[in-house]
Amino acid sequence: MTKDELLILLEHGRKIEEAIVLYSEHIKNTLYLSGFKKSDRNNAKKILNNLHRESYEHKIFMRQLIEQVKKDDKHVY
Repeated sequence: MTKDELLILLEHGRKIEEAIVLYSEHIKNTLYLSGFKKSDRNNAKKILNNLHRESYEHKIFMRQLIEQVKKDDKHVY
């Protein structure tokens, strides 16, 4: 795989992680409209909080990895 191909894939992954961060927050903020029992809403919020946190960490890691690959003199991976 070439450096450019790898960067395209990494950038795609970063965008997916950003979308997960954004949408998990939106979904969490609308749970009160769901009609779910309070205990079910709380469980869903807990899961969405974990998803949000982990995706945020992945997004940061992906940015760092992209920068590292860009700086690297290697052109085939």
